[in-house]
Amino acid sequence: MKFTLRRKLFFAFMALNMIVSLLLGFFMYRVSADNFFSTFCDHKLSIARFISTAIDGDVHESFTSPETSRKPEFWRYLRIMNAVWKNERDVRYIYSINYDRKNDRLFYALDANIPDQDLMWFETEMFAFDMFFDKQGRMTVEYNYTFYNHDFEMDTDLGRLRVSLRDGKARKELLVQGVKVFEVLTVNPLSVICPAGQVRRNDRIKSGPVTIGGKTMECTVTYSGGGEPSSYPGNDFIETESIVRQIKKTIREKVAYVDREIVRNAYGSFLTAYSPIVNGRGEGIGLVCVDINSREVDDFKRSILLVAVAVSAMTLVLATFFALFLSRHFTRPLAGLITGVNRLASGDMNTMVEIRGRDEFSRLAENFNSMVKSLNASSQEQKRLIDEISELNDTLEQRVIERTQTIQDQSEELNRQIMMARAIQMSLLPVRLPDLSAVTLGFKYMPMMAVGGDFIDYHYTDRDIMLFICDVSGHGVPAAFLSAMVKMSLPTCYAEGADPSLAMKKLHQLLQGKMGGYFISAVFCHINFAEGAMVSCNSGHPPVLVVRASGDVEPVQGQGRIVSEQLPFNATNVTTMLKKGDKVMLYTDGITEARNSKQVMFGEENVIKLLQRHRNLCAPELCEVVYRMVIDYVGASSPEFEDDITLMISEYNG
Repeated sequence: MKFTLRRKLFFAFMALNMIVSLLLGFFMYRVSADNFFSTFCDHKLSIARFISTAIDGDVHESFTSPETSRKPEFWRYLRIMNAVWKNERDVRYIYSINYDRKNDRLFYALDANIPDQDLMWFETEMFAFDMFFDKQGRMTVEYNYTFYNHDFEMDTDLGRLRVSLRDGKARKELLVQGVKVFEVLTVNPLSVICPAGQVRRNDRIKSGPVTIGGKTMECTVTYSGGGEPSSYPGNDFIETESIVRQIKKTIREKVAYVDREIVRNAYGSFLTAYSPIVNGRGEGIGLVCVDINSREVDDFKRSILLVAVAVSAMTLVLATFFALFLSRHFTRPLAGLITGVNRLASGDMNTMVEIRGRDEFSRLAENFNSMVKSLNASSQEQKRLIDEISELNDTLEQRVIERTQTIQDQSEELNRQIMMARAIQMSLLPVRLPDLSAVTLGFKYMPMMAVGGDFIDYHYTDRDIMLFICDVSGHGVPAAFLSAMVKMSLPTCYAEGADPSLAMKKLHQLLQGKMGGYFISAVFCHINFAEGAMVSCNSGHPPVLVVRASGDVEPVQGQGRIVSEQLPFNATNVTTMLKKGDKVMLYTDGITEARNSKQVMFGEENVIKLLQRHRNLCAPELCEVVYRMVIDYVGASSPEFEDDITLMISEYNG
């Protein structure tokens, strides 16, 4: 079997697509899950830090008994914590703890949880839960951020313990592993008999021993009234020994941290963020605790795993059809064009190229054929003209006039062909700007000749956009022809996904053997709408300029090697975070290297000053201002530039 270029392309595409599909799914899961978890934890830690810095440590240190809750500072801090708690759906509890070093004792100070109904807390160092009656009057137990109206089991250090709810009309009881821990006396207000005695509104806390699962331990039962904080100042903080040790260490060392793994404590499985509270003497006297619902993390990881598997499968299927199409699409017209060019270079002035269709390749073939006809006619006419001049000296002047007119006509025809090439090249540029809410685009393109080697493009979805700009070495028709080949390669590059370095590497691979000694500088720039993350890959091109809404202009200095047949690929990604109102400018060196009458270049410094001065303009208007300022700098109403001028500006709208 002959291993043709088409087969090579197909098998190469398939091997690459299979690898990319698997890696895409794997890295999508790993990166998304890890980034989500890290961002998730860091956000909760910032909540704890915000609350701890808003609290005066000297005042907080005085919250030692229920009577101190009458202080106005107590309620001011409580309102802050409660407002944060209500706005964080995945935060289960926010509370603060004081540490009595003298007695080595931890006790509650503030508690953002303000229930609508009366609660009874049952707490031991092994497990803890609360019991209340819901709006339908049903006995309800909350454990591990789950509400139960029926019997259930708890996973504790003692093993699995069964909790039984006996919610009868005549008798309402709560049992743990067959041991009665609550016997309800009244529902509203809530009062119970527990192993330590009777607990009610006027007698809120009782402590005493209880034996469950063969182990005797100290239990504390606490009453919390509806509309009041779940815990009042001075209430003992009861938790497992390891968590108590960690909390005391955090307070002493005054270092905030957040659990990076789910921790099973007395109340269930949580992730907790801790931020110390410091008094005026610089001593750690307590800390703010933010208990996080770990189910959000688990649910997200399961969802992203399913999505990653589905994306990998769909990518592989689609890539198979895409590989078939590309291998056929690229080899057929390119083979015909290359054959025609080789014949023309060898002197065959009658060679013609036939490519069916109405795409850019067919239009290039038509222009090539027209150019060959014009060259052939011009060559024959020039030869005949020389013969006639040597034979007809008496009519030389008239003949020269006639032949000059013929040459002028032919020149006009050649110019018309070049204008057709210009129209084709201009048709390769974006026809209209995308209607996107997340970004606003604007661009300007002006070749120094009828056709040029600069090129811009973009590809977008409802989640992101990929921007592209390149500058082909040289000018005129050769550069324009190579830029057309770049255009044909971009769909394959975009198929690499949101990684600009992979897209740049694919462009380098697709152009191998087709550049004819030319080289390209280029930039791929990916913007994620939701996160505002811009990832760019620069191959020998002027740096991307980020215009902040504040007026600062930041060049993105990620420089890679130019795209060339003689040099191996070498370019990496650079990540820049965008905020609402920030603009991103991609441009070619025709702007910075534009010269005035004194041969002084416009320069990057003038570009930066111009962007700072007009940063409040929208992207299209800012493109027009930069272009006009370059023209004014050159000093002519219709300047002839030394290089193509191309720029594209994207404004991130958040």
